[in-house]
Amino acid sequence: MLKFTFLGTSSAVPTKTRNHPSIYLEFDGNRVLLDCGEGTQRQIRKAGLSPSVSDIFLTHWHGDHSLGVGGMIHNLNMIGQDSIRLYGPAGTNSSVKSLISAYRFDMRIKVFTKSLDAKKETKIATIGNYDFFAINVKHTVKCLSYKIKEKDSINIDSDKLKKYGIKPGPALKKLKEGKDAIIDGIKIRARDVTYIKKGRTLVYMTDLVYEDRLLKFVKGADVLIIESTLHSDLQSKAGKFMHLTVNDAVKIGKKAEVKKIFLVHTSQRYEGQTSIEDDMKKQVAALRYKGEAALPNDLDGFLL
Repeated sequence: MLKFTFLGTSSAVPTKTRNHPSIYLEFDGNRVLLDCGEGTQRQIRKAGLSPSVSDIFLTHWHGDHSLGVGGMIHNLNMIGQDSIRLYGPAGTNSSVKSLISAYRFDMRIKVFTKSLDAKKETKIATIGNYDFFAINVKHTVKCLSYKIKEKDSINIDSDKLKKYGIKPGPALKKLKEGKDAIIDGIKIRARDVTYIKKGRTLVYMTDLVYEDRLLKFVKGADVLIIESTLHSDLQSKAGKFMHLTVNDAVKIGKKAEVKKIFLVHTSQRYEGQTSIEDDMKKQVAALRYKGEAALPNDLDGFLL
């Protein structure tokens, strides 16, 4: 089970109710951040979450997505964590080195960095029971989108267990591993009593322009967390600054047959208004999107 908490859902400028972008993932005893904007540490504490994270996946190095990185390294260093891994687009290695040098850290923590150039969908890490993938997207600077996919699992069909009279023991263990087993001299094939449960998928996509090539990366995701910086009426403005509108976000969700989309990275211009939520409902209806759509608030948490 994966839990994701929205630490920040604003865009370039934080507001009274929305912090800079960051999403906190918890799974298999692991804690990971997607982006790390200014104020992320404080949001973690407000949400009652552990400040100890093992990995940070940055989409890009614009300040709203990365200004919290220095603070996170500093804090983890102070609490005595052994290491932290940071992933990001080309230039991430040198950016982290410059950051550490600028802040004069008394470094005890080991900081591992990985600069990525994912021209096509690329597996970049495995943490617990989840594989992490990245792909380059078009923005004003080098930028990535991420996909987190739970590994498929072999499940036992309980009705078939009863049919074959299979009881707990070494044979059942083998079947759960997808291996055939001998029970009372009879060969039981794993495929006859098991089925594959497909792992669930979360995609994080922010700061980019729409491209059809990205639909394959998103296809069939259980959850798509996607930017909707501007109202659909501002399509030309969004294109100029290489961002998505609400219409773009819902369109991707529909075309990629995503089960649920969360719209984030909302411009400060909509603070205190319902225009983005109203636009979301309008686009869902107009595009006949069959999945769910939501506009989360900071500190909202969900299970996948």
